[in-house]
Amino acid sequence: MLNATHAKSFLKLPMVLAISAAALTCQQASAHGFVESPKSRSFMCHSEGGQANTNCGPVEYEPQSVEYIGRPDGSLSHFPSNSQACTGDFTKCGPADGTIPAGGLPQFSALNEQTATRWAKNVVKPGPLDITWLYRAAHSTRYWQFYITKKDWNPNQPLTRDSFELKPLLDEPWPSLNAPVESGQRTHHKLNIPADRSGYHVLLATWKVHDTDATFYQVIDLDIKNDSVAPSTWTNVGSVQPEALSIGDKVKTRVFNAKNEDQTKQITLDISNADLAKADIWPFELARKVNAANKGYLMGLVNSQDQVVPNYGINDIVVKKGSNITNVIIEKQQAAKPGELSISGLQPEYLIKNGQADIHFTAIAKGGEYTIKATVFNKNNEAVAYQQAPAGNSPHFSMAIKGQQPGDFDLTVVATGKNDEVLQQSQRFKLKEETNTGGNTGGGNGGSTSEYDHVFPEGLSSYIAGTVVLQPKDGQRYQCKPFPYSGYCVQWKEGANAFEPGVGHSWDMAWERK
Repeated sequence: MLNATHAKSFLKLPMVLAISAAALTCQQASAHGFVESPKSRSFMCHSEGGQANTNCGPVEYEPQSVEYIGRPDGSLSHFPSNSQACTGDFTKCGPADGTIPAGGLPQFSALNEQTATRWAKNVVKPGPLDITWLYRAAHSTRYWQFYITKKDWNPNQPLTRDSFELKPLLDEPWPSLNAPVESGQRTHHKLNIPADRSGYHVLLATWKVHDTDATFYQVIDLDIKNDSVAPSTWTNVGSVQPEALSIGDKVKTRVFNAKNEDQTKQITLDISNADLAKADIWPFELARKVNAANKGYLMGLVNSQDQVVPNYGINDIVVKKGSNITNVIIEKQQAAKPGELSISGLQPEYLIKNGQADIHFTAIAKGGEYTIKATVFNKNNEAVAYQQAPAGNSPHFSMAIKGQQPGDFDLTVVATGKNDEVLQQSQRFKLKEETNTGGNTGGGNGGSTSEYDHVFPEGLSSYIAGTVVLQPKDGQRYQCKPFPYSGYCVQWKEGANAFEPGVGHSWDMAWERK
């Protein structure tokens, strides 16, 4: 059921205010919403530890953006055909069969993978189930609908409309089209899981907005524990999440009881070849080794006969009820790798303006934690600019070179590790006198702040349509697109760079290269 407080407050809005609010929120074409509880597939990709999915692709950073666009789009495939698009509900049109979990979006296609063991599952029971949507941007809303897979669906085939019961478990309208759900708000919905369902099923949640042509798609993986099925004799005490490793790495189990760690039950797997290092291979081989060792715990997935079977990919770690083992964690020991340092975004030439040239670049250090310092030397090997970066292994540098004559200069970047490891890179660039006195010089030389408003990501929260930024990673300038795409320009943080100009996989949705 909807949150009554929010619903009532929206219904009391004067019409003019309500329409203004809807118009305002149309401009927020940035983040949107996802199912927070029980955790959707995309939200489990975003979550850390415990109940989580891995190897999901970019949806890890934006679970709220699984958005089917109800209009013709060359990058989307539609149901009932690629040439058609509409704004109807899931049974009439929408993302093509096989692309339902990703809402038809190619950048989220990893979500479309479908096997009985690929995704982490929410344990539920038949009967009442509370669903919570969390919103990251405001939208006026038409309705929410929820569909469940059929009794005889095949979990090892891509999800299609034939996988689902086409009568929704719940079809719930929003009480006022002109009163949007708000950013940060949650809505709550109560539905009933049918009594004849047990085991693995998928719940599809759709949120149809009113101020755009979009419908947001969320699939929720469920493990339905039906009382008519004999309860398992196993207790879950841990899990194994797949990720690609490297030759020379080690993976080991750490086993704990209520008092301390029991090192006698530890099992170690050496990653000795490239095949074993693959994300889905080593969990299977580790499970086989653990299960053969008879240490009081097993790894795998519990089948319908209550047997624990090793799995390629995600594995549970289980013990018999009554065991003194309370927790098993997986520790990965990575083989020592040499550090790497590179310089990105430094241009070959910069202009001297009013006695000063400004250079911008990023230093990228890999293989450990480093303190990174940059020094600029003139042709006489005199240090003319210096900067130590704040903490972080990919710091952006913005350095002013003052009072220097045109000529060649050397940038030297030094990264010092905690173990006194030293990495160094140098690049040469040239300073030239400005010859164009007519204003902007253009060309992405990085030397004139009149050509851009900010060096990305400085001033991020102030970006609006028309804002021009300099991208230090490639030295190019980018302009934030007009509404409704301008909302994407402010979406950036370390590790979530889908819309980073010139870099992110969807940067051109937000920016135009100047």
